[in-house]
Amino acid sequence: MNAINEIAPGATAMPAEPAEVRGSSRFVYESIYTAILEKRLAPATPLNKQTLGRIFQVSASTIQRALSRLADEGAVSMQASQVAMVARPCGHQARQVLEARILVETQVLRLICGRLTSVCLAELRERVAEERACLAAGDRAGLIERVAGFHMRLAEFAENPLLLKLLRNLLSRASLCVALNREEVYSAATCEEHLELLEALEQGDVRASVELLVRHLNGVFDKQRFVPPPTTDLHAAFKGRLGLAWSR
Repeated sequence: MNAINEIAPGATAMPAEPAEVRGSSRFVYESIYTAILEKRLAPATPLNKQTLGRIFQVSASTIQRALSRLADEGAVSMQASQVAMVARPCGHQARQVLEARILVETQVLRLICGRLTSVCLAELRERVAEERACLAAGDRAGLIERVAGFHMRLAEFAENPLLLKLLRNLLSRASLCVALNREEVYSAATCEEHLELLEALEQGDVRASVELLVRHLNGVFDKQRFVPPPTTDLHAAFKGRLGLAWSR
């Protein structure tokens, strides 16, 4: 059975939403995105619009808006025939996201370093505590969301809407790469690295903050192991497996 057929309306973190919310493209978007983070939808899973429409009991246009937003954020790929499927991240794409994040987030640190109030720092440390709670509970999707939320909150403190918009898209793509990875990427070390970063920011040490961030982001990238893309070359698929028949 196609994995998309296993999704049931309301089988998300928001079962008590009112009907008008459940019927919105935002609800559909969040439900599919959560299913991807939780690995209920595997890479390259086809997302049939008619099936989704029946599952969520919404119109085709609502489904299309949700899929378009997911495609904009890299969670879904849209083929030329407009057939949507869960994206299949690769190392090349992950490196592009890494390079862009380093550019954006190091600038964020330069803007906020030494300027965060005790209230801001306490909030950020509480976010790290939430990361640890997810880790202890085995809540993989929650951990991915909270790690992204930590970095997003740092950008919000910079009060630069353009940087915030860029980072929001990058974090969505980064979260997708982590979620669809073959191995666990975030660990207790992730939480410790966030706390070390906060210490440097509190002390106003821009250089140390930037170095810690770059080391952290590179470390996350180095832990990622992507499933190789499927073979589309028929000759390559059968080469060496047909004995003498191959040379005839």
